[in-house]
Amino acid sequence: MKMKCIILVAGRNSRLDTGKPKSLIELNGISLLERHIMQFSKTGCDHFCLVTGHNPQPIRDVVGLLSERYHVNIDITHNDQYDLENGYSISVTEDWVNQNAQSGFFLTMGDHVFDPKILEEFKKQILETKTKKSLYLAVDVPSESNHHIDIEDVTRVLINDKGQILNIGKMLDEYNRYDTGLFYMKPEVFHTLKQCFEREKYSISDMVNFLVKKKQAETRDILGYLWNDVDNQSDLEITTNLNF
Repeated sequence: MKMKCIILVAGRNSRLDTGKPKSLIELNGISLLERHIMQFSKTGCDHFCLVTGHNPQPIRDVVGLLSERYHVNIDITHNDQYDLENGYSISVTEDWVNQNAQSGFFLTMGDHVFDPKILEEFKKQILETKTKKSLYLAVDVPSESNHHIDIEDVTRVLINDKGQILNIGKMLDEYNRYDTGLFYMKPEVFHTLKQCFEREKYSISDMVNFLVKKKQAETRDILGYLWNDVDNQSDLEITTNLNF
């Protein structure tokens, strides 16, 4: 089954400013962006949409090479309001999704790193699911296997015993999962995004919490695999030293 994937690469990189988009920073000789294209293509993704924002030209310069190298289609959609939170970057892909991914799409952030087994396991669970929710989020249980995660920055998730999300956010006091930054979404999320924007709420977590009220947001446990969010120099050093 061929899948579609959106990768958000629009941010300013204020905490790890190397003069180029963070997704082009190399980890063990390969950029974070290329790593995503390589790994998602191996799991069956044949069409990607990159959402650019701040400093988009370096991304545009490598798209042709990556498309040819991994035999995939890569489109670019630009978010000219990239100073808003990341939910707005999803919103600019609505036309692309309506044309190319009507049945659903993976979504991740350009500065996240995954063990490829996470993608395989998440895809397997999505294909096997019998529920029809608008959003599924890959989550991890806080444990020794992810002790490197920056607890002050990671998005925290509270779920019930059925995997339904009860709350999500960076400041939660009560939580039992970490948000890995890997999603599967249906096109109806765009309607929810518009509802959020009407209330001047622009983050993905805002959108998820709106879907929680509609009972349209579930999680899938992806446990025991390495992953990280490369936000700053410390994250980059830690991630480089992990055995990805």
